[in-house]
Amino acid sequence: MAGGRTGHRKNARSSKAVFYGLILAILILILVTGAVVIGFFRMHEENVISHVTIECGETVSRQDFFREQLDYTENAEFTLDLSIVDTNIPQDVEFEIRIMGQSYPTRLTVVDTLAPTCTVVPQRLFANQPLPDVSECLTDVFDIQQPVTMEYMTEPDMSKSNTSIVYCKLEDPSGNISVVEVPFYITKDYTAPVIEGVHNFTQYAGDPIAYRDGITITDDIDPEPILTIDNSGVDLESPGEYTVYYTATDAAGNSSYAEAHVTLWKKPATYVEPSTLWAAAEQILNKITTPDMSDMQKALKIFRWCRYNLNYMTSANIDTTSFNRVAYDGLTKRYGSCYTFAVTASALLDACGIENRIVVREPWRHAVHYWNLIKIDGQWYHCDSTPRKNYNSYLFMYTDRELANFWVDNYNGYSFDHNKQPASATQSVQSRINYAAGTIR
Repeated sequence: MAGGRTGHRKNARSSKAVFYGLILAILILILVTGAVVIGFFRMHEENVISHVTIECGETVSRQDFFREQLDYTENAEFTLDLSIVDTNIPQDVEFEIRIMGQSYPTRLTVVDTLAPTCTVVPQRLFANQPLPDVSECLTDVFDIQQPVTMEYMTEPDMSKSNTSIVYCKLEDPSGNISVVEVPFYITKDYTAPVIEGVHNFTQYAGDPIAYRDGITITDDIDPEPILTIDNSGVDLESPGEYTVYYTATDAAGNSSYAEAHVTLWKKPATYVEPSTLWAAAEQILNKITTPDMSDMQKALKIFRWCRYNLNYMTSANIDTTSFNRVAYDGLTKRYGSCYTFAVTASALLDACGIENRIVVREPWRHAVHYWNLIKIDGQWYHCDSTPRKNYNSYLFMYTDRELANFWVDNYNGYSFDHNKQPASATQSVQSRINYAAGTIR
């Protein structure tokens, strides 16, 4: 009996040992498994880079967020599509990387730490020229961000000859700054402007004088030299001799001078004011032209009107005291010499805005003669509305060659000094002109 109890107790103790051993083994397995799992996720966490910083303009990829390229990284889930991130703009983007159900907070930072770059353009200028815009000193300006602002930090002495270094600043929107040195070579300008076209004036007292007409001022450096005209000594209302003084000055202070003489005559009793002549010309033009006509059509109407509305008579009975007088009498009294025909046509052409000139026969044997040159579509042509013996029409838009070949009764009469007049067109337009109807084909 005693032996039986002893054996039973031994079996019980053995069962308990097995049970506790099993419990211990399970606990050890749980601890080991937990350690493996914790180690696995810690390995993930340590492999994920939680904060990636790149420079503006650089590219970013998935691999940038992992320290090592492991098998699972290809299957990691990004909550941000990296392809839509504009890495040209500084910014912070927060997102998550998910691996096997575990989320890892992550951030992408795009920064701009690079200052703008440029190419320096040395400046060679003349004293007293305006300081060029800073953009002319700096070219090939580059920065990933725009706009880049540019400004002078120092300025050269533009008043005298010198060589200096000018500092210019470039700054991008992120506040990155570059300071560059621009060499300035300043040379003194000693050349004065050139005045051309100064001419004397001869006219009637009381009429205005266009002192600037035909005057040009040029300078080797200054594109806009200043012209001053001193006409304080001219009394426009009093006949006499006067002098006008012209001064041209460039930015460097160099000046040149010229003068013109003004001769004012006393107006004759028969003088016609320009406004009176203009009104008479407009009255005729309103009857024979329309606004939609071309210059060629208007000019043809003018010469046809002169030919068939003015009566020819010798100059002995014509008041030739002034251009205005002759033209006005032609428009209103409707008679005159060849000079009247030419001047009347010229006044009508002026009122139409058609450029024209009066040509005089030279040399001449029996009598002087006048006719017109007109400029149509950039070309010059001869016109003559004066009637002539044995020819009942008029000449309109003849070239130099055609005029020289115009003969009636073995007489031409159109000799003139070609050096005093512009060359005419070379192509004939006579096939387009209907002289009888006064129309252009």
